[in-house]
Amino acid sequence: MHYLTSRQLCATLLFLFLHAQTALSDLGIVANNEDSLKKGAQEIIPPMMEFYKQNQTEGIPGKLTDTWYIAGSMFMTLIQYWQASGDDSQNAVVSHDLMFQAGENYDFFSQNYSQWLGNDDQMFWGLAAITASEAGFPERDGKPSWTSLARAVFNEQTERWDSQTCGGGMRWQVWPYQAGYQLKNAISNGGLFELAARLARFTKNDTYTEWAEKIWDWSAKSGLMDVNKWIIYDSVNNDDQCKSPDNLQWTYNYGTYLSGAAFLYNYTNGDEKWLNRVNGLLGTTLKTFFPDKYGGNTMSEVACEPIMSCDRNQIGFKGYLSMWLAFTSILVPSTKDQIVPKLQGSVESISKMCNGQSDGESNLCGLTWGANKFDGVKGLEAQMSALGGVTANLMLMATESPNTIDTNPDAKEHNVPSAGGDKDPSELKPITTADRAGAWILMVMMIAAITGAVGWLVKP
Repeated sequence: MHYLTSRQLCATLLFLFLHAQTALSDLGIVANNEDSLKKGAQEIIPPMMEFYKQNQTEGIPGKLTDTWYIAGSMFMTLIQYWQASGDDSQNAVVSHDLMFQAGENYDFFSQNYSQWLGNDDQMFWGLAAITASEAGFPERDGKPSWTSLARAVFNEQTERWDSQTCGGGMRWQVWPYQAGYQLKNAISNGGLFELAARLARFTKNDTYTEWAEKIWDWSAKSGLMDVNKWIIYDSVNNDDQCKSPDNLQWTYNYGTYLSGAAFLYNYTNGDEKWLNRVNGLLGTTLKTFFPDKYGGNTMSEVACEPIMSCDRNQIGFKGYLSMWLAFTSILVPSTKDQIVPKLQGSVESISKMCNGQSDGESNLCGLTWGANKFDGVKGLEAQMSALGGVTANLMLMATESPNTIDTNPDAKEHNVPSAGGDKDPSELKPITTADRAGAWILMVMMIAAITGAVGWLVKP
């Protein structure tokens, strides 16, 4: 029998300790190595799904505490991850819960939540649905196609197009009693622009193209987007006829307009107009959100990360932009050399950052990718954002263009009359004065009910 000397034993223990520390401090992702990307993702997903289960409101699939759209954006991310990796471990949950939240009318506007949803909330579920169509995600027997659900969202949203102020645009909120109803923001308009562009390419219905053009033109004319400096502002305000944009810069706002332009460039077989728009927005995106502080190739949410003030929504934004940058690289090949180093640098930073330990959970991913270590911010949104960064690199390796109806005929649109799925988009009508009056009546009724309830509570 061979016995280790004291020196050999110490050396062995030191090696094992250092190896364990390395494993703890790095997911081992190599940006251009598919296996390491998949393994990294498989470390990130379990804590994300645990957060998902823990935050479900009364166990309702897809309804999280104090939010609704984040589950939809998580499903969007997981569908894209499945398409790029082939890992179907989460497909059953995604398929069931995504369809469950489609609601009574299959329009992702359930009566359980419709009183307080914003246009951007509903829009994210529409993007999840069109992602399912493009990815070839399995359809549900006896249910409308994913494309039909995406179209239902589009139909409802375009009926809310508001021409009464600022010459058009989508309001942030649906109802007048909601805070922010007076704002027309980039994510609601950019998100609908992206959805229209992707529906146009997938279905080959040019009415969607016309709507995409309309939204783009309004965004530029209203001042929400500066097409000279290629800046996208967060919002404009109806109260001053959209003259004073909010200049906060967010990754996902740029991602919606950039990816939408990329889908239209591809659909129009290389229209120079859309190429110029892609290049303009891409230049600002890369300059703004990949700061020199982290070497120039790691994404940062610059409006809130430096002072660690990002809320749960903002924590997730970088993952969306990552995947939309990957789409841009695939659909507009001339952008690849600019985009790939940024996504690869980001995922290598993610690999070093996702080493958090808390309450028995491991591989927790924080907020600041460029910190190269866990910064203490934890939750579903942080895991989802990191997964988006990994998925983007898997998309680059797969280099598969998103499906269209020609390559995924199972996703053809079905009529969903109650959701407007049987309407051609060209037949849609803007929201009427009667609709607005009804909304105001509802607001008055709610205020009266609340006032009565409060009066009863304080009555001696």
